[in-house]
Amino acid sequence: MRKEIFLPGLALTGGIAGFFLRRWQLSSAFEPDTGLPVSGAPATWALLALSFLMALVLLPLCRGRHGPFPGGYDEAFRCFSPLYAALTAAAGFLLGAGGILKLLELPAVLAEYLDPGLRSILAALPRLLLAFLCLASAVCVILTAKNNYRGEGRGTRSTLLLIPPFFSCMWLIAAYQERAADPVLMDYVYQLFAIIAVLLALYSMAGFSFEKAKVARSAYFSLLGVYLCGVALADSPDLSSLLLFVFAILYLTASASVLLGNDRNPAAQQKAEHPPEGGVS
Repeated sequence: MRKEIFLPGLALTGGIAGFFLRRWQLSSAFEPDTGLPVSGAPATWALLALSFLMALVLLPLCRGRHGPFPGGYDEAFRCFSPLYAALTAAAGFLLGAGGILKLLELPAVLAEYLDPGLRSILAALPRLLLAFLCLASAVCVILTAKNNYRGEGRGTRSTLLLIPPFFSCMWLIAAYQERAADPVLMDYVYQLFAIIAVLLALYSMAGFSFEKAKVARSAYFSLLGVYLCGVALADSPDLSSLLLFVFAILYLTASASVLLGNDRNPAAQQKAEHPPEGGVS
């Protein structure tokens, strides 16, 4: 079984199914007057069942014997496919566009607070930091993808791989801050789970750069993040957040596929040490 094709396809298919189940839940599983969840709603149970099924099915499929990747990040994520370059570049630009929109939203965020002084500035600080981290992470993603595509060998102890996990940490903080006043956890819980999965995936991938290669962990959280981000899109987030979720789907899908492909075919790793002229095979 070619896991590098089957597992990302499974995660994307699950995400599409989860998207429609979430839309069904939002339209039928909440009381129209109070917004409280309806007890025992079929849509709620169906989405929970699918989510548990995806989490349980992906776990054994990602486990097994994996290569040690003594070459670290460069060996694990090296890929000379133009499709990989296109997907990761598109992901980076989407992340940068999300950061720009987050910056443009700041005046409206500040206007939400009656006190225009220090209190409102501190309340908006996580979103301000998120905007700048989005922009910084976009640059990191694009440069890292360039390194992987061209085989530049700059993935050892790379600072570029540390910024995206910090971005996802701030994304989680800002997302919770926006919804913390909502007493109905089911309104936003899938968004939080999606961001947590993205954080763990980016953190695990960065570990390859620091002699902490964990193939199963990186693939699992990447694929689970793809699924959960697909579900989160059904919540109709604002445009900037929507771009961040789409970024995560593209980047994690491409990264998981490359990692699983290199893990399945060590001969391709050796070939990648001496790519053909032009850097594309």
